[in-house]
Amino acid sequence: MKPILIAQIFVIVLGGLLLHLFSAPQHALSFVAGSSTIFLSFLLLGWGWSLIFQKKLVALSIGIIVFKYAILGIIIFKLTAMPWFDTLWFAMGVASFILSAFVYAVKEALREGKDHVI
Repeated sequence: MKPILIAQIFVIVLGGLLLHLFSAPQHALSFVAGSSTIFLSFLLLGWGWSLIFQKKLVALSIGIIVFKYAILGIIIFKLTAMPWFDTLWFAMGVASFILSAFVYAVKEALREGKDHVI
């Protein structure tokens, strides 16, 4: 989980910086808000699952997983009321997690390829 989150941080910074330089600032803010929202979602999901796998505080971990969506819904609802919010770039920020997962998958495939060299 950590390599994907590190890749997502890289995507947040790089995407936000490039959009700020080559597009409108509200596009960059919306992208960073979407990317950060998905980062927060997966961070909480990883934390909840780690509690479940440790078999400690199962009720807390299930509560985190259930209430996470309510909290994220409130965050998105509040973001849509902001004057700088752009739904297209927010959605692109949320979709940026696909890029992070792809980077992680390529990294793991290259690592496995090194391990299986004859």
